[in-house]
This record gives sequence, C-alpha cells and structure tokens, in this order.
Amino acid sequence: MAYYALITTSRQIPAWPGAEKERGEFAVERQLGALGIEAHAPRKITFKRQGKRRHPDPIVEVLCPNYVFADIPDDKFFQAMRCRGLSSTTMRISEAEARRHVQPFIAKAAEKAAEAYRIIEANDRAAMCQYEPGELLEVLTGPLAGRLARFRKMVHHAHDMHPSLEVEIEAFGGWVPGQLDPIDAKRRA
Repeated sequence: MAYYALITTSRQIPAWPGAEKERGEFAVERQLGALGIEAHAPRKITFKRQGKRRHPDPIVEVLCPNYVFADIPDDKFFQAMRCRGLSSTTMRISEAEARRHVQPFIAKAAEKAAEAYRIIEANDRAAMCQYEPGELLEVLTGPLAGRLARFRKMVHHAHDMHPSLEVEIEAFGGWVPGQLDPIDAKRRA
C-alpha cells in the first residue's frame, strides 16, 4: 500500500450515475471508500451568519481544494484511477512523509470536523459563534452605531428568542459591558 495525493475536480458531480451531486473531492472520496480504499478529503466546517439570519449556518469547505489523500493497495490502483472526477495525474507520497505530515494533518482535520459535527448535532448555538473572544466588532445600528465592541461570548437566556453577543463597548472613555443582537454587529474590517 502507498499514500497518494490524487487530483480531483472541484465542480459538483454525482459519485455514481443517478446520485445527488456533490463537490468533486467528496464524490471521489465516497467512490474510493466504496472500493474499500482509505481516502480522505479533509473538511473545514465554519459557522457563518448569512444575511439577516440571527443563527449561523454550518458551511462545509474543503481544506485542500482539488486533492484527495488515499492509501491505495497496489492491486486496486487501476480500479481506483477509474473513479469519476479523478485526474489521471497522481503524486505518490513516501511512507516517511505520510507518517510525518499527511496522517497528522488528516487526523487533526478529522478531529476538528468531528467537534463541529458534535456542535451541529447538539444544536449548540452558542458554540456556533463566528467570533473569537477579544475580537473587535463594529456596532452597526442604534445609538452606539459606529462604535467598537470587544466580543466576549455568545449568551442565550431562556426568555430570549435568539442568542445575543456579550460584548464590551467602547464608551465613556473605557470599555462598558453590554449585549448586542448578532444582526447589529460585524467583524471590524
């Protein structure tokens, strides 16, 4: 067996005829998995609030666009190369490089994706926050429009219909604690 970096298409393709279309890296990963080949298209899941939605949506992205890493046995190599969406150009990765760099990278990406999937399953809105503690935000509306706010954490009280941002707002010559609606703040550019 040997590790390979396989070049794939990034456009939407079905893994099999009649299957639902998905990104090329994921379709190739699924096809290789069906052949019994260990394949990885490392994912990055971010939570992003889109438009006027108060809750962020999970966005699944590919960490290495156009690449799938696979541990292909010699007897399945030619069968694997016939996968839909896969380029005939491949790069063999030495065992030392695979052990030292590729496998830890795949493991770390899988660990982060598993944590994101756990957050999605638990519907943990506070953990889906798109801001990091200490990050500067700009207040967009209200009497404090244009002021800076330092993000502390997401809060969701039982009596509230949606979560709020717990922040420190720059006012009165210092930082004053407060809460903002997620719609009323954006990351400082």
